[in-house]
Amino acid sequence: MTATLQRINKLIMCLMVISMPAMAQTQDTGPLVFKVDGGVVHQSDTDLTDGGGSFAVDRWFVSGGIDYVWDERTSLGFSIGGGKSNYEFDDLTGLAGGMPWGDIEDSRASITGRFGFGKSAVVLISPTIRSNGEDGADSGDSTTYGVFAAVAWRLNKNLTIGPGVGVFTRLEDSARIFPVLAIDWDISDRWNLSTGRGLASSQGPGLTLSYELNEDWSFGFAGRYEDIEFRLDDEGPAAGGIGRDQSFPLVAVATLKPNSMLALSVFTGLELGGSLRLKDAQDITVEESDYDPAPLFGATFEFRY
Repeated sequence: MTATLQRINKLIMCLMVISMPAMAQTQDTGPLVFKVDGGVVHQSDTDLTDGGGSFAVDRWFVSGGIDYVWDERTSLGFSIGGGKSNYEFDDLTGLAGGMPWGDIEDSRASITGRFGFGKSAVVLISPTIRSNGEDGADSGDSTTYGVFAAVAWRLNKNLTIGPGVGVFTRLEDSARIFPVLAIDWDISDRWNLSTGRGLASSQGPGLTLSYELNEDWSFGFAGRYEDIEFRLDDEGPAAGGIGRDQSFPLVAVATLKPNSMLALSVFTGLELGGSLRLKDAQDITVEESDYDPAPLFGATFEFRY
């Protein structure tokens, strides 16, 4: 990992976040809220800086769920989803003879509880189970667990903020524990700074500055730290080992909300500070390389009723 990415890692880990808009308020559609969301993203071909060669990635992810809403601060929900990341490596790459791994399958399930207390506070607890592994990898060896927990206060009509913590197991290393900052801040009538899920298939945390052009359209800039770890199959150059893709995507986003149930977004930007790592079954690094800034673009959707 480059020194730049390490500095970004420390910064973003202090700002890693959970979905503040969901913490602040729930959908006013009745006691039961059904939801479907997902996205696709294409990372264009980019050069590896160590060993030569290049690679590109196509990702997609879709999930569905249901929430039971007691009031605007109290709800309990369940969601389940899955997707895939297709890595295409140049035959000339120095990583494991040109093909360190292939298609990576991602599935996850989570429960999210929101509970109000006092006049303005909300507690959120969200345990998650996730399986992330190469096609053909053992599903039991690809599974990790974790939980987000946070509490946020509505300090005034424009600002909701609070601390929390995330605790997640990893495939081989010890569990990762990091602080969480949850924020939803209306800077002005049109500008908002908020934290929530990442874009498309990664579903990672992020920070977004957005401008509301009118009732239907908003535009903004989003960034997040992304760390994707997955189990490898038993036939590749690091059989039963681990692959890792780390980067810091920065994107411009345009979102259309034609009604209260549907949101459609498109985005484009760059993956910065990227790094690939290949470990064997004994958790020893076999190959690693940084990669050049990579253009990316994609789209997401959310449907709730």
